[in-house]
Amino acid sequence: MSETPRKPTKNFQFRANLPKYFRIGAVAALAITVIVVGIGFYRSRNNQEFRLKSEHAQLSKDVVAEVSGYERTETEGDVKKYYIKADRARTFADNHQELENVFLQVFDDAGESFDQMTAQNALYIPEANKNFSAYFSGTVNIETRDALKVKTERLFYKRESETAEAEEAIEFSRENISGKAFGAIVKTKGKTLELLKDVEITANGNGEGELAGKNFQQAKIIAGHAFLNQTAGKIDFSQNVNINITPNQSNASMQPTDIKTDKATASFTEKELRKIDLNGSVEVYQKPTDTNPKWTKTRANRAVAEINKELKQLELFENVNIETASNNEKPTQIKTNYALYQKDADRFELKNGVEIVTAQGDKQTVIKSSEAIYEQTRGKIYLFGAAEITQGSDYLKGDTLTAEMFPTKNLKNAFVKGNAYLKQIAPDRTTEVSGDELNAVFSDNQQLQTANALGASSANLIPAKADEYSKVTLAAPNAIKLTFNGAGLLQEMQTEGRTNVAITAPTGKADASNKKLTADTVKTTLNAGGKDLAKAEAVGNAELFIEPLRNSPENYRTTVNAARFDCDFFETGNNPRNCAGSGKTKTVRVPTTAGENRGVQTLIADRLNTSFSQQTNDIQQFDALGSAKFSELDRSGTADTIAFTATDETVRLRGAPLVFDSRARAKADEIDWDTRREKTFLRGKVSTTYLTQKQTGGATPFGNSNAPVFVTSETAEFQHQAEIGIYAGNARAWQENNYLRADKLILKQKQGELYAEGTVQSLLYDAKRKENGKESNVPVYAAAQKLFYFKDKNLLRYETDVDIRQGTDRIIAGVANVYLNDKNEVAQTVAETNVVVTSPNRKAVGDYAQYSAADESIVLRGNPAKIEDGENGSTQGAQVTVNLKTNRVVSESQTNQTNSGRIRTVYKVKKQ
Repeated sequence: MSETPRKPTKNFQFRANLPKYFRIGAVAALAITVIVVGIGFYRSRNNQEFRLKSEHAQLSKDVVAEVSGYERTETEGDVKKYYIKADRARTFADNHQELENVFLQVFDDAGESFDQMTAQNALYIPEANKNFSAYFSGTVNIETRDALKVKTERLFYKRESETAEAEEAIEFSRENISGKAFGAIVKTKGKTLELLKDVEITANGNGEGELAGKNFQQAKIIAGHAFLNQTAGKIDFSQNVNINITPNQSNASMQPTDIKTDKATASFTEKELRKIDLNGSVEVYQKPTDTNPKWTKTRANRAVAEINKELKQLELFENVNIETASNNEKPTQIKTNYALYQKDADRFELKNGVEIVTAQGDKQTVIKSSEAIYEQTRGKIYLFGAAEITQGSDYLKGDTLTAEMFPTKNLKNAFVKGNAYLKQIAPDRTTEVSGDELNAVFSDNQQLQTANALGASSANLIPAKADEYSKVTLAAPNAIKLTFNGAGLLQEMQTEGRTNVAITAPTGKADASNKKLTADTVKTTLNAGGKDLAKAEAVGNAELFIEPLRNSPENYRTTVNAARFDCDFFETGNNPRNCAGSGKTKTVRVPTTAGENRGVQTLIADRLNTSFSQQTNDIQQFDALGSAKFSELDRSGTADTIAFTATDETVRLRGAPLVFDSRARAKADEIDWDTRREKTFLRGKVSTTYLTQKQTGGATPFGNSNAPVFVTSETAEFQHQAEIGIYAGNARAWQENNYLRADKLILKQKQGELYAEGTVQSLLYDAKRKENGKESNVPVYAAAQKLFYFKDKNLLRYETDVDIRQGTDRIIAGVANVYLNDKNEVAQTVAETNVVVTSPNRKAVGDYAQYSAADESIVLRGNPAKIEDGENGSTQGAQVTVNLKTNRVVSESQTNQTNSGRIRTVYKVKKQ
């Protein structure tokens, strides 16, 4: 009987001691509690129960010995090893034993402190190779020298596998740590502990003991299952794991924490040795540390050390929920399917879908990704895969994202790589920016301060009221940098690289236009409210493109090129008011619909101001300054300044203006070119040059078809489609020595006609005249109130107060028709109404006179027609014909044109 209890006694010796100090806060305290429970079971591995395993179902019932008041002390030398007593002990034929009201003490190596256990019953079964099994039942209580207390109803221990099993509810406590579970398995050889069901562990930070004065008031862990592997230094929790940590109110730095997960693993590391007494030659090796980077070796004859285990990492699996809060603030929540917490770095590694939610005031910060690393103390978050952060109205996303948090857990800055995107939502508009990479900076009051997109980037300003505001889109190959004011409202956008800025017209405005601004760099500034664009600076090979939404004859697609644009915007609407282009500007306007006599319009100038209508958002006016030139089809105009107004499509040229085409050019003090009605108006010192007589369409009565024709006046109007030129105010047209003067001249080039009125004067300098069979050039001067010239008839018609002179001959009449031959020479002249023809010593009067150059004759009709000759006398009749070559006069009494039947002739007789 004396040897029976010796075998189980050896298996109650401690392999290691519990940690004395909790160095990792509440989660570590809970995890270490499970270690304590495991070690307690390990120390109590010889306890017995009577719910037998199948292999023990056939125990002997033959009692061979029975002892009452059983008591035994086992020693090694003078050192106590264990002490056991029982009210009764029975030994059976197969050497198994039954004990009642068992009391057991197991001493340490010095034989001083001890662990003890009590049970109502115990069953000891010896096995081969000095192995055994032991059952304990009935109010099983274990109390270790480290103050661990364990209670259960049944306990089984098997020496061969060094396994202890409790199949019913157990309770345990140690100082401020307590807990319970249903069923437990301790494998001392493998140094593992398994709590099978309904695990609940509570640690109190108040009061006395190892947890006194710690950073938490209470910590509690609940799980369906727990498994401790002491060798691996980790504990696995599973089945609806809940961890709740309540900090001390005096510790403002620590936050209340709630963790929910399907699985959790806590890993530990040895920080110190604790209570190991070594004798003889001892060598102690200490691993490198941050303060001492070298291995340390110590020699001694005796060493006493302590072991202290500390939490290394906590691993959580499936449906993980972690919630923390401090200073009565709203909690921070972490949701994931996997979390690995590394204590030394205070670092969370999160996988399989991550969501982190922080809150301050009325704003939340929501962080999501496929995977994440959260360095809590450093306030760093690394997101991988589908990364996104939402803070109030600000939103970021990308393939990967690195963020830094303020101590308040609000976002401080973020760096996004791969498909980077930022969005800010305001009541009036949404701002978006994207790029290959993006960095953003926030203020401590959660307001966005800067957002820089790097690489191929774009930015959008999307209005909430699309029918009132234009959408603005920027695209740049290198970068787009956004600056926000103190209230988090967009203040400025700066691009790098060839940039496109698109301004989309509001919806529902058919007469509006879309605009695109392109330059090497673009800087846009918003108004103080951060709602509307105020200014834009486009620098380097800038281009402004305006495209009307509706195609119509009056609408043009307009492209303006300049070295630089500076644009001002209307107070609301994101629509430009004026864009000033500098550095040799060029504007090209292309009709949206094809039409006769409508072509591409080009405007070139040193500088150009483009003004827009607030109502239609389309071009209202161009103001071209310096060496300005406007062209359409064959027509062009130049001036110091050119103003183009879209409402009437009129080009106003000022400062040495000149208009020209392939046929003529004209200049004046002021020129207005109405491109819509295809008319040009000239005022002040008008001077026109038709490059040749042919270019007038033959509408001028000048003889040299290849020589230029000049026209001057005070004002002029050109009707381009009708090809009519109207000159007024001292109008004068001439070619070489031939001229035509009147108050007004009208040239009809298509018809080859000319009309002059008001004090008409003309000179045909190269007019031919035959006299006595000889041809000579004798200029013809004519005056009248009106003049008509018809090219197809080769006719000059003078009306009202006609006075024609050639050499010494003169015709005065009411009307005169001068017919020209193919050489533009006078072939015939017909005068009517109060005709008076005079020449030296001769005067003819009648109602009609016809001069024929071919036979050098004049036919005079009247009622009567009368000729007075100073030398030969006079004659009159219904018709009088004078042959200038022969000086012969023939009178007729009656003609088809007159009914007069009398002829009268008076001859003067020369004295001999």
